[in-house]
Amino acid sequence: MAIKVKDFKYKRADVDAACKYIDNATALVKKAKSGKELAKIREEANAYFMDVNTMVGLAYIRHSLDVRDEYYVAEHEYYDENLPKLGAKTTAFNKAIVSSPFEPELRKLINPIILDNMKAHIRVMDDCIIDDCVEENKLVSEYVKLLAKLEFPWEGKSVTLEQIRGLGKSADRATRKKALTVLGETLSGVSEDLDRIFDGLVKVRTRKAQKMGFENFVEMGDISIGHIGYGREQIAKFRKSVKDDVVPTLTRLKTELAKRFGIDKIHIYDNDSYVVGGNIDPVGTAEDLFAAAQSMYDDMDPKLGAYFKSMCDAEAIDYIARAGKESGGYAEMLFGFSQSFIFANFNGTMDDVGVLTHELGHAYAFSRAVANKIDVDLFVGGMETAETHSMGMEAMCNKYNHKFYGDRAKEATYQQIFDAFTFLSYGVIVDYFQQLVYEKPSMTPKERKELWLELEHEFRPFVDSSDVPYFDIGGRWQYQHHIYENPFYYIDYCLSSCLALQFGELADKDYADALSRYLALVEKGGTKNIDDLAHEAGIMGPFDDGALKKLCADIEKHLSSLE
Repeated sequence: MAIKVKDFKYKRADVDAACKYIDNATALVKKAKSGKELAKIREEANAYFMDVNTMVGLAYIRHSLDVRDEYYVAEHEYYDENLPKLGAKTTAFNKAIVSSPFEPELRKLINPIILDNMKAHIRVMDDCIIDDCVEENKLVSEYVKLLAKLEFPWEGKSVTLEQIRGLGKSADRATRKKALTVLGETLSGVSEDLDRIFDGLVKVRTRKAQKMGFENFVEMGDISIGHIGYGREQIAKFRKSVKDDVVPTLTRLKTELAKRFGIDKIHIYDNDSYVVGGNIDPVGTAEDLFAAAQSMYDDMDPKLGAYFKSMCDAEAIDYIARAGKESGGYAEMLFGFSQSFIFANFNGTMDDVGVLTHELGHAYAFSRAVANKIDVDLFVGGMETAETHSMGMEAMCNKYNHKFYGDRAKEATYQQIFDAFTFLSYGVIVDYFQQLVYEKPSMTPKERKELWLELEHEFRPFVDSSDVPYFDIGGRWQYQHHIYENPFYYIDYCLSSCLALQFGELADKDYADALSRYLALVEKGGTKNIDDLAHEAGIMGPFDDGALKKLCADIEKHLSSLE
């Protein structure tokens, strides 16, 4: 019988002991006489820290399940205060390895991407910013608690952020508008806190960057989140393609959609609606959704079916939205227990299928990286690669929409593809907004909101937010938690969407071939960069010339065939 995640024994990781361990390991690196010796020291250090990271991860999961749990609040605060000094010690260890005269020999023994990543991350961590990292962690934790504790009034009761967002996708337009109005008004009520926290984050991140020798936080943020091998130049090229190719295509599609809806234009509360009469929601209960998913994965691939069953047996998927629970969704790997965990907040919409399949894509990729003994420092790759695993899984699941949506499967496929394609324009706004904010950290809260509106008009000219409070002054970004918690992460969703949408188009023509290519990409984990993985799968990389132009034409044709 599988051990359930709730029964995993937690013991606080001793950060001071971990610091002493890495200090000793650093001293051994400096005395090493060969590349083989370096490899052994690094391998032993990774094994040691696997246990540390497991306990940190377990505490994170339990804290996010209920931010009011005092025990795990204290554990979370302990790690917020102490992990930055361990990060600085790890940087010293990495410096010793890459500066060793035996580094060239080590480069032949391990994947060179590992050493390239080490060199990059050395640039973004040092003793001099430990206090700043502690301050940053505290501000992020304050933001997470604020959102988790927000109560949104709805028909005489209070609902969570995820639940009010679900109501914002109702088939009834009046309900959608009311839900977003409640959302905006509630955020407005805590706007001073939201502005204060973000202002503090901008200041502390800018201070960190300048101490580390950067002009501002932009390049440091890119490196910190794992953008290795590409930077703002490549991202700007991708963003231009979104503006030149995706935005005009979306404007046409959304204009036609408004006509079918019989409305003057697409308002912010219409933007997530794609089907006349209301979006397609899953049929049945959450338990029915899980049964449908098990049937789907069994048919898709035996390994996937067995894996999904193992996750359910371990009760490793927490999906109920409730008071005190963090918003959003994620997947975490608990190495010491050889167990993945999926965190989700179901709201009764297509998002439930989306988050389940998305996070299962992550979790399955984790399991394959472990099974394939991929080096822990490579694992599933950078965020853009990891998100390809998850978004690619969403695309692979469209074939089975009849299991989730019954006789409205075709409409559901239309909705999923249209929604994924629409995301590109929003995703680049989130990234570009952060770039411009950190390039000019002196912006006031009012100026940041005005900037958001400017970018909305540039990249989403087909959406009108003027009749929803707080959205109308540019406050929508303040519940996009990545902006506060994981700066510069969001562009990775866009880059991976480029690959995932291509997998979806291939699946429409030859499902078996597309699934084979996708699963082969997953098996490689983070052993190669995103462009190489894309090209080996026979698709275009996100930075290839014309990648989005061709994709736009394919998507528009596909959507037309589904109408």
